[in-house]
Amino acid sequence: MSVEAAYLEAFKAVPGMSSDLASNAENPIRYGFEITDARGTILMVLPFAEVLDHGRKRSKQPSKLRFRKGRAEMRRTAGLIVELRDAQVKLNVTFAETQRLLDMAKGTRG
Repeated sequence: MSVEAAYLEAFKAVPGMSSDLASNAENPIRYGFEITDARGTILMVLPFAEVLDHGRKRSKQPSKLRFRKGRAEMRRTAGLIVELRDAQVKLNVTFAETQRLLDMAKGTRG
């Protein structure tokens, strides 16, 4: 059997085998076929993921656009972190002032 024929046979077998694996709570993405010659030398590997992802739509966003969106999201996240730190500082000041006032109130009662 030629390498091409073996590849096609393996390609056809993946969906059924994936179904069997999934029914046994196994993740088929982790598996693949090793196509070998008569001596057992690996000529090609067909990962199940290659077959199972075959029909999946690819992202239509160009990589530059995804990069810019990712960079903008990172900037936004960094800004939110700064805002949270500022809010924490203000809360600590408010807490300290509240504690001081409570201590003063306790001192005037006793």
